[in-house]
Amino acid sequence: MQISELAAQLQSVGFTDKQARVYVAALFLGPSAVQKIASQAEINRATAYVILDELAKMGLVSESQEGKKTVYVAEPPEAIGRYLDKQKNEIISRSDELKNLLPKLRETSRATDGDDAPQVRFYKGLEGSNQLSQELIRKAKKGDVLYSVGNYDEAKKGDASMSGANRRIKKGIYAETIYYSRDTKLSAQKKSLVKKLTRVDKEFQAEINLYPNRASFITYAGDKTVGVLIESPKIVETLRQLFELAEKNNRQ
Repeated sequence: MQISELAAQLQSVGFTDKQARVYVAALFLGPSAVQKIASQAEINRATAYVILDELAKMGLVSESQEGKKTVYVAEPPEAIGRYLDKQKNEIISRSDELKNLLPKLRETSRATDGDDAPQVRFYKGLEGSNQLSQELIRKAKKGDVLYSVGNYDEAKKGDASMSGANRRIKKGIYAETIYYSRDTKLSAQKKSLVKKLTRVDKEFQAEINLYPNRASFITYAGDKTVGVLIESPKIVETLRQLFELAEKNNRQ
């Protein structure tokens, strides 16, 4: 395998492009001066010094002296495993620290469920909208009923909508849905995810999800998707009342 290909694959375990190229170059060359490693890695000498210093702190490169000359030696590949194990342990430790801090952070939060001032947050892109949906489901309680408005044809283009629905059902939260679709009938799988379905003929350009005390608005725009989360019992209760009226009028 070529060195460049191996360096590219090494990025999958968390190396930057330059870190991967310098480490593989040092591993291939053996004890070498910085200029030789830089040439092999196809970067300039000044950058090579910076990257070698980073790798040394990661425990993946060490220095040695050959006469008056300083050379750099790549540690064996097993050192990468030790480095990753160290990172994993640090993440676990930080996660434990966060669990201890969460109660204090919640107390410091500007808005709580009892506050009158609405809390509004924005999420950008598909990943952001997925995060928004997960946040709503995480905070919802078993027995809550979700009111939703959306375009099924747009929602089904990605996996997030269906996987989110499956998480919601697993938590014991069902939905009442007003939806648009070019298909006059939905699949049995979709019907199993909701308590009540109401189909309309006019196409929706965005999605609305109304949980108790929380509401989300998500556009259908691919990578330019934007999501908005509103946490306000009064606003959300008004929106839920409008949903009930719309559903009732559509059935008449």
